[in-house]
Amino acid sequence: MRVLLITLLLSTTAVFAQLGAPGAPAQDFQRTWTLGGQSYGPDLTGHFEGKSNGNDILVDLNSDLGLARDKTTPGFLINYQGPRFAFQLSNGTADYRGDSVMTRQIYLNGTPYNIGEQVKSHLKLACVDGTWTIKFVRGSDAWLGLDLGAQVMTIDMDAIGVTSGEAASNRITATIPQIGLSAGGRGLNGGLEAKAYIHYLGYKQAKYTLVGADLRYFPVRWFGLRAFYEGGSFDVPKGSVKDDLEFQLDRKGVGFGAVVRF
Repeated sequence: MRVLLITLLLSTTAVFAQLGAPGAPAQDFQRTWTLGGQSYGPDLTGHFEGKSNGNDILVDLNSDLGLARDKTTPGFLINYQGPRFAFQLSNGTADYRGDSVMTRQIYLNGTPYNIGEQVKSHLKLACVDGTWTIKFVRGSDAWLGLDLGAQVMTIDMDAIGVTSGEAASNRITATIPQIGLSAGGRGLNGGLEAKAYIHYLGYKQAKYTLVGADLRYFPVRWFGLRAFYEGGSFDVPKGSVKDDLEFQLDRKGVGFGAVVRF
């Protein structure tokens, strides 16, 4: 969080310094397209309680299942940066596995797993993000903008009891609108690009927050390396978005990738 705030502050300062420079010629932010691959396997915590697809679900991903990150599947990135607008589309997938002895009775898709049962579990988290940025403060090398878009999150869980042989699976899909602020800029004659953002959405008692920072270094004009941080929190009490389902999901971590700019 501290790195994010520093990056956002520096980007904001750069914008106003650029716009307020006396006698500075008016220049547009240079248009670019960026394509790339990325790997992002965040730490994941959360729980579900209520009804999913009409069946009982009661499970904590960590204290019940002991899920830990297993592997990540590389995703893609498409990014446009222009003087007035920007657009970014990305995706990613991460897998988590657990092997735990139940200390309470849990339910997955209506299937019970009793106290003392050894349960092996797997969770796959897939995300697709699309964001349109309207730059309302602009300079030749920096900007502030309003982010609008959506994030589609799909969670596939399955579990099997080692002794009982009981197997169950569950899929939960959530489409989350994105609205927030972002700031970014370029330096070192285009050799460095940075962006920070914060998104927030509240509906009834449900809350969603997403914060992130993105840094790209281009040793040559057309090819670069990327490192980014993203942390999200999704808290949905029963009776807010869904009448019969409560869930909470937190994910945060650092990702890496390579990009081609033209």
